[in-house]
Amino acid sequence: MLFLISVFFSFIAVVFATPLLANLLSSFEIVDHPDSTRKIHSKPIPRMGGVIIYSVIILFLIFLFPFLSEFKFFLVGSLILFTLGVADDLWNLNWKVKFIGQSISASLLMIYFIRHDYFQFNFIGYNIPPYIALPLMLLFIVGAINAFNLMDGMDGLVSGFSLIIASLSFLLSFSSDAVFIPLLSILVIGTTLGFLKFNGNPASIFLGDSGSLVLAYFCLTILFSATAEISQHNIDLAFIGMVLSVPIIDTLRVMICRILNKKNPFLPDKNHLHHIIFNKKIRHKTTVFIILSLTLISVLIALYYKFSSKIYGIILFTFFTILLLSINKVLDLILQKENLLFYGRMIKSLPYKLAGIFKFYLLPLVTFIILSFLVYLLLSKVSLNDKRMLYLLIFNFLTMAYVFINLKSKNYISDFFVFINFVMFFYTTNTGNLFYKLYPFPIINFINLNQFFIIMIVPVIVFYFLLRDKLIDNYNHETLAGIDLILALAIISNYLFIKFSGIAQEYYFFADILIRSFLLYLLYKIIVSCFPKIRFQLYFTTYIIVIIALLRIIVL
Repeated sequence: MLFLISVFFSFIAVVFATPLLANLLSSFEIVDHPDSTRKIHSKPIPRMGGVIIYSVIILFLIFLFPFLSEFKFFLVGSLILFTLGVADDLWNLNWKVKFIGQSISASLLMIYFIRHDYFQFNFIGYNIPPYIALPLMLLFIVGAINAFNLMDGMDGLVSGFSLIIASLSFLLSFSSDAVFIPLLSILVIGTTLGFLKFNGNPASIFLGDSGSLVLAYFCLTILFSATAEISQHNIDLAFIGMVLSVPIIDTLRVMICRILNKKNPFLPDKNHLHHIIFNKKIRHKTTVFIILSLTLISVLIALYYKFSSKIYGIILFTFFTILLLSINKVLDLILQKENLLFYGRMIKSLPYKLAGIFKFYLLPLVTFIILSFLVYLLLSKVSLNDKRMLYLLIFNFLTMAYVFINLKSKNYISDFFVFINFVMFFYTTNTGNLFYKLYPFPIINFINLNQFFIIMIVPVIVFYFLLRDKLIDNYNHETLAGIDLILALAIISNYLFIKFSGIAQEYYFFADILIRSFLLYLLYKIIVSCFPKIRFQLYFTTYIIVIIALLRIIVL
């Protein structure tokens, strides 16, 4: 439940806050200007989007994790790296200064690993002595942080890569006793998903060094920690290397080429993997898709190596490395046969096809399931028997009369009453312990109806915000108003207070009702934005179900 709430609200927070930050950065001229040397974009774009990602993740950790003092070395290291990234975005620091700052952050991360018994390493089963592990890990962490930074040359590339690493880390650590690791993983998932809405091509804001460095730090933390949790605290560096192989191999290749050409290995150029692919006149989105697909392949090979066969895993990874190093010739071969043009067109049309599937299949299906469940609650045995519900019924009729008159002129107030209706409905149809009985579920093993309800709705909300420009005709139409953000903050604050204050259990149930009602309220707004012609019918349906529920309590 905590993870579902965290991924949803971190996603919503980033979606709300990123446009505000982009406007603020533009007003202060904190933008990335194009050049002819290595940058691909053609107009100034706000950078330093990492401010949003770092702020949301740290704030959520502070509110959600009560034992954060145990992770002070991790927190201080992330703060140093974030400050370094912000300074580099503002003043373009010398590479030596950045290297010193990255080394300090890497050292603090190593202390975090040591204090949590995550500092035992092997390579393909051969243990690495501590006196070798210390300098090796310092070099590896600093190198990986720079690999992330150098990878940040195309819209959505580092954000998408971080999303893959965080998803893998969450799956590896989901059943772990160490709650901090899956929680940090899920926050990285939520924030990168929300940021991709604005960072995907064409980007309206860039991560900047403040974002790429921090995401690298977070991803390394959760990947090493999650791997340790499933490996009796003995980490196979071969597995880590395979997972991160795309940026690491590309960085090593570029630096070796610079050294052979007698150039400074730390100065930027236009010889990275994304530059090579893009220079083949392959579309921006297709280029990002190819690199992220290569990342998924490397992750699958790493998982095969880890859980199936080390020997065959190494053989597969060897072929993958050869493919990666020969990507220039491989692309030339494919382009000669014009196969990539077909795949490029297919990738370009994919978001529109996904939007169509979402709008005409997924959204109606989820809506039907949710409505069927609401009808079931309506027809099931009412747990309350209180004649005072008559006052709620009168209130319901009065608000319905008010919004009937003001439905068009004051939409935001009218929509707010929809949320109130859902709260009243779930409260009046509270059938004992129905929402908290456990049922078997594939992969997850056991979940309750409250969790299933959230699992059904959250992906719909996330998909909608990611594909919103492909789903609605009037893109200027705002799905969520400022009052919705205030409502979301109030609900999450209420939930966290009840969860950690240890007050009576019935208050915890009420917090669940608020979250359940808010998610259903967002689903209502999504349906209305996709199908505006049914707004009137859907709106008054929320009143009808509450009136029926209240009448059953009063009459029975």
